[in-house]
Amino acid sequence: MIMEDVVARGAEPRDSTRPMTVAQVASGVRGLARMHSRYWGERLTSDPLRAWVEPFVAFAGLEYAPLHIAHERLGETVAAEILALSGTELFVDIWARYIGTLTTSPQTLLHGDPHIGNTYVLPDDEVGFLDWQMVRRGNWSLDLGYFLQGALTIEDRRQSERQLLEEYRGALELPADEMPTAEEVWLRYRASVAHGLAIWMATLSGGDAWQRPDICLVFAQRYSAAFMDLDTRAALDAIDA
Repeated sequence: MIMEDVVARGAEPRDSTRPMTVAQVASGVRGLARMHSRYWGERLTSDPLRAWVEPFVAFAGLEYAPLHIAHERLGETVAAEILALSGTELFVDIWARYIGTLTTSPQTLLHGDPHIGNTYVLPDDEVGFLDWQMVRRGNWSLDLGYFLQGALTIEDRRQSERQLLEEYRGALELPADEMPTAEEVWLRYRASVAHGLAIWMATLSGGDAWQRPDICLVFAQRYSAAFMDLDTRAALDAIDA
């Protein structure tokens, strides 16, 4: 294994309590688009050297999260609909359903875990990604939504997400017949909130075992707001239709 001390280049690792600016997130989504373009479709799946890359599928365990802990910690900071979600609703009807769409649609190489805690920002505001142990293949929306929705404050995300999706699509280097439409990008981005919400509700419910509670709380609030703003349930229905 070869590793680099990115701090020696002036890099600043980030977490949810230190959100990015819109310009920094734009750098990150362009970087994801460059990677996704390189491995889009048959560029990844037909290459025997990359046959080891597993599909992103729903994994077991989240359904055992004691959600009442997350609900108590969130209190009135999120919509009542979020607090009303049962484990079956969140982790099966919403999360696993979304994850199932990742391998029934165009696939690419995914970082798999590109939340802001796995990023760094260089002095010129270029963004890089750390911790590649969750590399998978699947639909591009998982990387894009998980990063963007968690890296910005709720207000910045609301004001800039359409612009940032255009930034992502504009940075894709694909022939016209493989390029997702703007409507498809918007639809799958809306659905992708399912992943961030499920992961961070489970993490927040896990006590302090995996992440600091303040980090978990901010993430759960951001993905909860996005879930409501973007009507993720309706997006999932539209994809299934």
